[in-house]
Amino acid sequence: MIKYVTIIFYLFLINVSAEEYFKFNSKDKKFPNHSEVLVEISFPKKFTGKLPVIITQHGSTRDGKKIQDGATDEYSKRIIDEGTKEGFAVAALDAFYKKPIKATDKTKFPDALNYANELRKILIKDERFDKEKFFYTGFSYGAQQVLKTIGAPYNNKNPNAWKAVASAEPGCNIFQKPIKLNFPILIIKGEESHYYIEPCKILEQELLKEGNRVKLISIPKANHFFSTNGEIGQGVAVNGCRYDPIVRMPDGTIRLYSGTEISRKEAKRKCITSESGKGKNRKKLNEVVNLTIAFFKKNLD
Repeated sequence: MIKYVTIIFYLFLINVSAEEYFKFNSKDKKFPNHSEVLVEISFPKKFTGKLPVIITQHGSTRDGKKIQDGATDEYSKRIIDEGTKEGFAVAALDAFYKKPIKATDKTKFPDALNYANELRKILIKDERFDKEKFFYTGFSYGAQQVLKTIGAPYNNKNPNAWKAVASAEPGCNIFQKPIKLNFPILIIKGEESHYYIEPCKILEQELLKEGNRVKLISIPKANHFFSTNGEIGQGVAVNGCRYDPIVRMPDGTIRLYSGTEISRKEAKRKCITSESGKGKNRKKLNEVVNLTIAFFKKNLD
């Protein structure tokens, strides 16, 4: 609690600059000895009134921008650039900050949605920000965290947390059973991604069945990194279960979309493959970033 008070005091008293930085503590059971989360907040050059806020989450490869002694990815870097131009404050989370983790440690990634939610609770106490206008986005692993907002476990506790969310290149192979949401969802996929689009089409239909506002966009000739020079190589990906994805039920059980309940061990066996995506010219990434910012602007009011 003292840590949070210190953070809020810092945010109120410092003069607004292009960026501000701070850390907060958030426990994750996978990393009990590494609770610090690093944040960079970027501001528009000029603004009046309270700012809408985008919280952006990096993917498994933080290859875009240094954040003091941490980092974020290229997607979040461009969200910062374009979001601030359009009048948003943008908060980039380093979910891997000082954690002993590699990009291939897919089953060890922390619960970054929890980090984002705790960050939102901190920032709504800062008078510079509009507490009714918080948006959430992320790429790859970050996109998967965004999609965790669609289920009952999160929404029963946080029904009005977000104004809108955008998920850029998620693997929809494992998803929460959707419920009726209070916010719209944008899902953007690369047509040639090794995280194949079929599970996301299934998820889209499940969201629509619950009466949700959801849009799935496929970017032609784009791979997982929204690049045009993509190829599929060797690595680790949660991209199995292509035509029969895993659904996490509200009671904690998991089952195939076709209805069969399965164990977590069996789900890992079915859904984790030795594929990976290659090619990072990112010629389509600006299109994705622009779609995301336009979606958020549309949902400001």
